[in-house]
Amino acid sequence: MANAHDTGHQGGHDREGNYGHISVRTYWVVFGALMALMVLTVAAWYTQKHFVHLPEIVAVGIAVSIAIAKTTLIIYFFMHVKVSSKLTQIFAVSAFVWLMILFVIVMGDYMARGWPPAKGPLSQVPVPISAAL
Repeated sequence: MANAHDTGHQGGHDREGNYGHISVRTYWVVFGALMALMVLTVAAWYTQKHFVHLPEIVAVGIAVSIAIAKTTLIIYFFMHVKVSSKLTQIFAVSAFVWLMILFVIVMGDYMARGWPPAKGPLSQVPVPISAAL
């Protein structure tokens, strides 16, 4: 006779899914890629500061592009989106797209204020209290 909690499947684990696993070798490859991207980030900064003086918007674009590549690797492999269900993948991609939309909106607002930002009363050096008296 079947138990009241028996689902009729072996072990009752039918809801957990049978997804693949990421190999240890893949983790090491992704780790190496992340370390290479980190070195590329530092090299881009060093090159921009000491050798080739790019416009600030280009330097920020390069840094953001490298950061997006690193974030994509982390989400896809370390957060196991690669071996997750299609629904999980859809939610992960839609969240990432929404984050990019928010970044575009914020950066659009920032760029509309002028590049570099205009100096205002809050960016001035404060006067010490003793000098004001």
